[in-house]
Amino acid sequence: MNTPDLSSLHLAFDAKRLFNNHTGLGNYSRTLVRNLQSCFPKHQYHLFTPQAPINKETEYFFDESKFTVHVSKQWNPLWRIWAVSDQINEIRPDIFHGLSHEIPFGIDSSTKKIVTFHDLIYEKYPEQFGIWDRNLYHLKYRNSARRADHIVAISQSTASDLELYYDAPKHKLSVVYQSCNAAFLTDNHEGDDMKQLNFPKDFYLYVGSIIERKGLLQIILAYAKLNERYRKPLVVIGSGDQSYIKKVNDLIAYYRLGNHVLFLKNVNNQDLISIYDKCFCLIYPSIYEGFGIPIIESLARKKPVITSNLSSLPEAAGPGGLLINPYDPNEIAFALEQLHHEDYYQNLAMQGNNYVVNHFSKETTAHQLMTVYHSVLNS
Repeated sequence: MNTPDLSSLHLAFDAKRLFNNHTGLGNYSRTLVRNLQSCFPKHQYHLFTPQAPINKETEYFFDESKFTVHVSKQWNPLWRIWAVSDQINEIRPDIFHGLSHEIPFGIDSSTKKIVTFHDLIYEKYPEQFGIWDRNLYHLKYRNSARRADHIVAISQSTASDLELYYDAPKHKLSVVYQSCNAAFLTDNHEGDDMKQLNFPKDFYLYVGSIIERKGLLQIILAYAKLNERYRKPLVVIGSGDQSYIKKVNDLIAYYRLGNHVLFLKNVNNQDLISIYDKCFCLIYPSIYEGFGIPIIESLARKKPVITSNLSSLPEAAGPGGLLINPYDPNEIAFALEQLHHEDYYQNLAMQGNNYVVNHFSKETTAHQLMTVYHSVLNS
């Protein structure tokens, strides 16, 4: 077998979500591939996708001096499972990296196969999924974990779940944390005028899907318990399950908090940066996350975070997080009161920002992943 030239690798990626998903997994894919190419421009980067729409989020990847985009020759519902393999085999890359739990069947054995796992929520909380989805995820993802030459977990929590549920051996696992979009770590940004959004001057912030495990109901209950002196408007950014959103709105109405809560969705990164900059803190009491990207976005903007003491959330928050029991609104309310002590607040903000810069920068995460690639190719 020929030893690959590590100074000029051919790297291939499942870019379906990169081009077609505008939330978590899409953001992960875009940030990872962009960071790798920026830090290691001598390698060749091949992006495989069934469709490649051009928009503000994806236009960067159509630069032919940096990337080669391979669009499926014909639509196939089994694209990620099987159909893309022929296209991959035509270029015989050194590495194929499945960025979200899956590796296609049929990739030539000369190509090393790596897969990223974000979480195993469908195994840990199966009641949150329909039986068809749950069984499909279990079958496809467990199989991908077994067939991969190496698995990248985005947190130690996810790595531990892979060992527990899929018997993944330690030598086959590496933890490479996510990086937030580099724009969150820069001082210069251009967002819309906040006045156009009728924004308050100072507010608590929630960013994420509005679903049960994320804990927005507990935030509303905590807010209702707050002394008036600690009450600030609450801005909620996200969309989600309509039945759960109704429960949230019913609770807001019950406590007559309608004038205190502002809902937004479809906020782009530049506007989100402005929102983080103007908020008081992020409240993120999820019971389970593979990582929790809003946490490091907030800390990158020097705003402390109230978050869960479960799963990966303590890893993401580090010393910038005020950890609470996500099931207990009293703890959330008490944490909000604590943050009104200025010295304590500033200490969390400073330590949290340093933690993000040192652990989740594009350079740090890109070099960690490239080390994994080299290790796999040398094995």
